[in-house]
Amino acid sequence: MSLNSTSLLLERSVSQFTGKVLFANPEDSFPLTLLDQADCFAWCQSKTVFNQLSRAGMDENKMAFAATWDHDTTDFDNIIIYQPKAKELLDYLLAACLPLLKIGGQIWLVGDNKSGVKSAYKKLNAGLENVGKVEGAKHCLLYVGDKQAEPPAFNYESWVKTWTQEVAGKSIILKSLPGVFGHGKLDLGTKLFLEQLDQHRFMSQVSDARMLDFGCGDGIISIWLAKHTNARITALDDSALAIEATKMSCEANGVLEKMTFLGSNGLTEVKGRFNYIFSNPPFHKGTDTDYSIAESFIMSAKQHLTLNGELFIVANDFLRYPSIIDAALSTHTRLNRAQGFAIYHARQKKPK
Repeated sequence: MSLNSTSLLLERSVSQFTGKVLFANPEDSFPLTLLDQADCFAWCQSKTVFNQLSRAGMDENKMAFAATWDHDTTDFDNIIIYQPKAKELLDYLLAACLPLLKIGGQIWLVGDNKSGVKSAYKKLNAGLENVGKVEGAKHCLLYVGDKQAEPPAFNYESWVKTWTQEVAGKSIILKSLPGVFGHGKLDLGTKLFLEQLDQHRFMSQVSDARMLDFGCGDGIISIWLAKHTNARITALDDSALAIEATKMSCEANGVLEKMTFLGSNGLTEVKGRFNYIFSNPPFHKGTDTDYSIAESFIMSAKQHLTLNGELFIVANDFLRYPSIIDAALSTHTRLNRAQGFAIYHARQKKPK
C-alpha cells in the first residue's frame, strides 16, 4: 500500500496515535495502518482519497466526504491534519477540529516542506499549548500541540465568503470556502473562457442539452451556463468544499432546479453522455505540478460525449493539451490565446 512522504513521516510516530483518532484532509491510505491500534475516523476533502479508503476496507460510517465533520463523534484523543496547499484552509480545519478534540488531546500537523508547514505550524499556538516540532524527515515536518482549554464553537457561516461577480454579460453571486479554486476572486483563465463561450453559437434547442462542468470550483462556470442556456448541468469536483461552494452559489443565483452535483475522482463516477463538457482543469496535486488529472479527463471525455458533442477547455498555454485532445477526439481548434491562456474546442465525430 503506497504512502506519500508525509505519511511515511507519520509512521515514525505511529505509537503515539492511540484512542480515537481523526484524520483531517488525509492524502492517502495511512489511516488504515492504524486500525489495529486505534479507533480511526477520516474527514476527507478529496473524493479520490475517500474512495481509496473505502475500497481498502475503512468503515464508511467513520468517514465523511463533506465540507464539515458531519458525524456525532467528538472527543478525539488525537487529530492529524495534513497541511493543505491553501494556508487559509489550515485555519478553517483548525477552527473546525479544535472543538472535536478532548481536553488533553493532541493535534498533529504534518506537511511537505514545500507546503509552507514550517511557518504555518505557528497557527497551532492560537488554540493549543506546548506546541513544538516532533521531527523532520523525507523533506517533511511534523508538529504537535496539546489542548488545555475549550475553544470557541466552530461557526461555519463565518468562513463562507460571498461576493458578486460581473463576467461575460452576467452578474453572478458567488459563495466560497477556503481551499476552493477561485476563492474570493475571478480566475483570469475562467474570465477569458466565459467571454469566449459568450461568442459561441450553441446548438439549437440548447435548453434540452446535457452539460458537464468538470472541476467546478466555486461554481461560476456552471452558473454562467445555467443563465446563458437554461440547460441541465452537472457540476463535478474532487473537492467536498468545492461541491458545497457550488451548491451555495447555485442556490444564491436561483439555478438549483436543473443542477446536479457530483463528487468524483475524474470522470469515474459520471454516468451517461453529455452534449457539452466544459473545464478549466486542475494541473496541481497538493504543491506539485501534476498533469495526470487533466490528461485522464481529456482521454476519458470521448466516452461521455454524445455524437457531435463538444469539449471546451481553458488552460495555461504552455500545457501540452492539444496533442492529448487530438489523441482523444482526432482534432481540435484553438479558439483563443491571450494573457498566457489558450481555449481549445473539439467535437465527437462519427466513427469512420
